[in-house]
Amino acid sequence: YPDFAPMFKAELFDPKYWASLFKQSGARYVVLTSKHHEGFTNWPSKTSWNWNAMDTGPHRDLVGDLAAAIRNNTDIHFGLYFSQFEWFNPLYLQDKANQFKTQTYVKDVSLPQMYEIVNMYKPDVIWSDGDWEATDTYWNSTEFLAWLYNDSPV
Repeated sequence: YPDFAPMFKAELFDPKYWASLFKQSGARYVVLTSKHHEGFTNWPSKTSWNWNAMDTGPHRDLVGDLAAAIRNNTDIHFGLYFSQFEWFNPLYLQDKANQFKTQTYVKDVSLPQMYEIVNMYKPDVIWSDGDWEATDTYWNSTEFLAWLYNDSPV
């Protein structure tokens, strides 16, 4: 994957045009992949150095650009898909090797990124995926959900 990141230019990514197409299609919500299992973030994450769309590839905030286009040009709900785990992240792999008795990856990467996307983009929908290898206690799901529903800006 790292070899291909510089080739990712997103040259056909036109958020205003996409927003127009979504609106014309009658869509009521749009969910963009903010991060998939390889860990590349489509926003300039503070915990994904040099492995995000701002630092390599298109050199832009793809999440922010689409969020703004959707919100400024439509009444469509904007959402984000977010992969909890990352196939190759050494912190995740170490937690997995420890049978998820450690939470270094969750505390240093996954939870901070989820807080980032909510605080930065205020999505109407969060579609979280990639949690099946470990329990909800490993992921601190209840902590995040309590914050999301009680204290977050959404």
